[in-house]
Amino acid sequence: MLQIREIQTREYENVKYNEVIKAVIFSLQDEGFTITQASSELGLVTAIKDIEEVDKWTQFWVGAQGSYQTIRRLEANVTVKELGKKIKVRISLVAKGISNTGGVLWSRPIQDAESYQKLFFHIDKALFLEKEKI
Repeated sequence: MLQIREIQTREYENVKYNEVIKAVIFSLQDEGFTITQASSELGLVTAIKDIEEVDKWTQFWVGAQGSYQTIRRLEANVTVKELGKKIKVRISLVAKGISNTGGVLWSRPIQDAESYQKLFFHIDKALFLEKEKI
C-alpha cells in the first residue's frame, strides 16, 4: 500500500497552489481526459477518459440479449494539498469496463508506475512552461 502511494504522489516547491491545480487540469486534458469536476477550494480534480474497446467475442455469443464490454474507462482523481512551502499532488487512477448497457463490468486500481510517471511528466512540463511564461 505504501509503495503505490509513493508512485501516486509528488511534492513541488517554489510554485503557487493555483498554478499546480491548473497544471493538473491541463495535463489531464493533454492526455485525453475530460474534466468532470474541479475544485481549488477542496484541492480536487476528477476526470474520465473513455476508450472504445468492444469485446467482439462476447458480443457474438451473447447477441442483442446480453451485456458485453464496449468501453474501457479510465478515471482519475487528483488531490492537491498545501504543506507549508510545498504542494503535494496525489493521483489515483482506476480502470473500469463499461458494458453496452452502461453498467460497470469490472473495476480495478491502476498500479503500474508508468501511468503515473506519464501524468507527472505533463504536470512538471506545464509548471515549467508557466514559470518561464512560455
